[in-house]
Amino acid sequence: MTMEESDFPTPLDPDIARWAADLDANAREFFNERAGIREYDGGLSRADAELEAMNDVLHWLIRQP
Repeated sequence: MTMEESDFPTPLDPDIARWAADLDANAREFFNERAGIREYDGGLSRADAELEAMNDVLHWLIRQP
């Protein structure tokens, strides 16, 4: 089963939403997982969690071969 863009929630910030729309399914799934963890376990607002998750993905992508 493949994840499609419609399977992911749209980020609140329009700039982050445009950035996330260009991610492949693995990076987008990682983004959403990180945002959820930062929101629910970290106590951040959804907008702040998405911003931090974007930074997580950028760092993760740098380390990919």
